[in-house]
Amino acid sequence: MSTSIAINKNTPKNSAIFISSLLVLGNVLGVGVLALPISAGLGGFIPALFGIVIVWCMMLFAAWLIAYRIDENKKNFDIPSFFKDELGTTAKWIAIACNLLILYGVLVAYLSGISTMMAALYSDLAHYRFIITIVYFCIVVSLIVFGLGIMRKGMSLIMIVLWICFFAMCFTGLGDWHSKLLTYTDWKYLPICLPIAVSAFHFHNIIPTVSKSLDYNKPATYKAIFIGVFLGLIINLAWVLVVLGTLKENHAGVTSVIYAQVHNLTANVPMTEILHNKTFEFSALIFALLSVTCSFMANGAGLFGFITDLCTDYLKTDNKLLISILAFAPPIIIALIYPEIFLVALSLVGGVGEDVLFALLPGVIIVKIAHSFIKNKEKLALSKWMIIVGWIMIILSTFVLIFVLGQKFGLINMQPPNLKM
Repeated sequence: MSTSIAINKNTPKNSAIFISSLLVLGNVLGVGVLALPISAGLGGFIPALFGIVIVWCMMLFAAWLIAYRIDENKKNFDIPSFFKDELGTTAKWIAIACNLLILYGVLVAYLSGISTMMAALYSDLAHYRFIITIVYFCIVVSLIVFGLGIMRKGMSLIMIVLWICFFAMCFTGLGDWHSKLLTYTDWKYLPICLPIAVSAFHFHNIIPTVSKSLDYNKPATYKAIFIGVFLGLIINLAWVLVVLGTLKENHAGVTSVIYAQVHNLTANVPMTEILHNKTFEFSALIFALLSVTCSFMANGAGLFGFITDLCTDYLKTDNKLLISILAFAPPIIIALIYPEIFLVALSLVGGVGEDVLFALLPGVIIVKIAHSFIKNKEKLALSKWMIIVGWIMIILSTFVLIFVLGQKFGLINMQPPNLKM
C-alpha cells in the first residue's frame, strides 16, 4: 500500500481548479440524466431527493479516496491495480470483473436507449429498431476506430451544444409543470432509484486526469472534484424536479412515470408527448444523441484498451480483429436480442459494477485506513469519522447490491402498480 505524501509547492489557481471541475461535471452530465427521473419518479420527489443526495455523498467520498491515494510517481494509474495495492489480488480481480460489467453494460444500455427512444418518439421508425441499432452501432464503432482524434478536437464545441440543449429542455420542460405532483411519495420504491443514481454520479475513471491537470496538488484536486460533482448534483436534481412536476406517477398511455419505467423509456419521451413543444423535442433529442455518443465513444475506447491489455497480458496476443470482436460483439448481440433493456442495463451497471467498485470497496479501504491511523496513534479524531463514513458506505452499497441482484434473480419483487388503461 503506497500513499503519495509529496505536496506540490505551486498551488493551482482557482481558474485551473474550476476548469478541472468542468471535466468532472462533463462526465456527470450524461445519459444518466435521462434515466434518473424515471427510476426516481416511482417513489416521488422527496424520496428521490433523499436517495440521490445520499448516493451523491457516497460517490464523492469514494472519489476523494481515489484522489488521496494517487501517487504522482507512478506513470500510469488504473483502477484494478489501485485496488490490488490497497486490498490485495482478490480485489484486483473483483475490480476487473466490475470494470468489464460497467463497460459492456453501458454500451448495451446506450444501444438500447437510442433505438427505444427513436422508436417511441417517431412511430414510423418503430418497425426499424433492429436497423437503427445496427446503423448507430456501426457509426459509433467507426468513430472509435477512426475518429477519436477528431472527436477530441471538437469536444469543446460538443460540450457547448450539450449545455445549450440541456438548459433549453429544462426551460421548455416547465411548460406543463405542476408543483402538486411533487407531493406524491411512496418510500417503498426508493431502492429502485439508488442504482441509477450511482450510475448518474460515476466519473471516477477521470480522477487521475483531474489530479494530473492540477499538478497532483491534493487540496486543489479535492476542491475540483467537489465543485464538479456538486454542480452535477444541482443539475440532476433540477432536471428531476422538472420531470416529476410534469409526469403523473400513473396515467393512461405513454405520459406517466410507470409506463416509462415498464417500457424502459428515457425521460424525454413522455415529456415530449405531454408538452408538444418542438424546441423541447429537438433540444432533448440532440442532448440524448450527443451525450450517448460521447459516452459510448469514451467507454468503447476504454473497453477496447482494457480488452487489449487483458489479451496482451493473459492471451499473449494483440490481434486487433480478435480484440474488436471481444470488445464490441457482446454489446450489439445483447442489444439486438433484448432491445428494451435500457433501464435494466443501467440498473445492473450502477447497482453491481459501479456500486462494488466505487462504493463498497472504497468503504472498506476507508475503514482500513482509519484503523491504521488508530494503530499508529495519529489523526484520531479524523479516523473516528472515517470509520463512520466507511461503514455507512459499506452498509448502503451492500444494500443496493443485494437489492439489484435480488430483483434480477426474482428474489425481490418490486413491481410498480398496474398501469391505468
